[in-house]
Amino acid sequence: MNQNRLLVIDDEPGIGEFIKEVAEGVGFEARITTTPDDFRRTYRSFSPTAIILDLVMPEADGVELLRYLAEDRCQAQIMVASGVDPRVLATARRIGDAYGLQMSGMLEKPIMVPGLQALLRKTSQIHNSVNEQGLSQAIAERQLVVHFQPKLTFANGAGQTIEAVEALVRWQHPQWGLVMPDKFITLAEQTGLILPLTDLVARMAIEQLAAWEEEGLRLSVAVNLAPQLLNRLELPDRLAELADEHNIDRSRLVMEITESAAMADTGRTMDILARFRIKGMGVSIDDFGTGYSSLVALCRMPFNELKIDKS
Repeated sequence: MNQNRLLVIDDEPGIGEFIKEVAEGVGFEARITTTPDDFRRTYRSFSPTAIILDLVMPEADGVELLRYLAEDRCQAQIMVASGVDPRVLATARRIGDAYGLQMSGMLEKPIMVPGLQALLRKTSQIHNSVNEQGLSQAIAERQLVVHFQPKLTFANGAGQTIEAVEALVRWQHPQWGLVMPDKFITLAEQTGLILPLTDLVARMAIEQLAAWEEEGLRLSVAVNLAPQLLNRLELPDRLAELADEHNIDRSRLVMEITESAAMADTGRTMDILARFRIKGMGVSIDDFGTGYSSLVALCRMPFNELKIDKS
């Protein structure tokens, strides 16, 4: 399968075929759809790396499809196209940004070949620029950034309070902007870069905790651990030392793993998780309900937080 895969939805077949021809000329494999149902089916089977979305269609407008893609956590580069007022195009792009989608450009109709070629080449370069050398450099140069998702507590009718955050890593690419984790976490796992990446994320999260504490804000932070790290017996020591280095109470550092990862190698996993708890750190089981672990096996795990998967 071509690594550059473009999915187009436009209710005018001629425009779709025109885009397909141009896209294939710059190295994309392209699929054309004309209805929302066909788009959804093809999206599932084709796994596009890029999408061109017509905003104005009889059966569903492009904003509805942006919402659908956001609900599916789509990570393709998305371009919106239309002959409507350019301000509407710009608004649609901002909606996509607000949904957390990767909006890479706008196409005003009638679509011109040079502009379409340039946008597709840029999209391809973004997709293909994520490689081992680039990621290694990003870790060394701290191009990775951490966004913090708050965890809210509702208690005793006192309203909501933020008591903890989850550290979510992004790559602030110097050329292509913010790159989402699905574009580089698998690469990190495959190349052995996941350990230095996790070290950096934990360090930045702890540094932020220390900065918040200086301002009088005392929070805990959860750091996600990839399954590959659950055989690294030195990991509890590394993270405990990191917390001590910044004078952060270890209890404010929570290691988060998925249910499936926790059950993959229970002997070694329990070794590492138990040592996290012994050293004073928390352990959270994420995505509970998506795996097939028994309650007996789960109860043997030394966790102190369980996150139920919303599905």
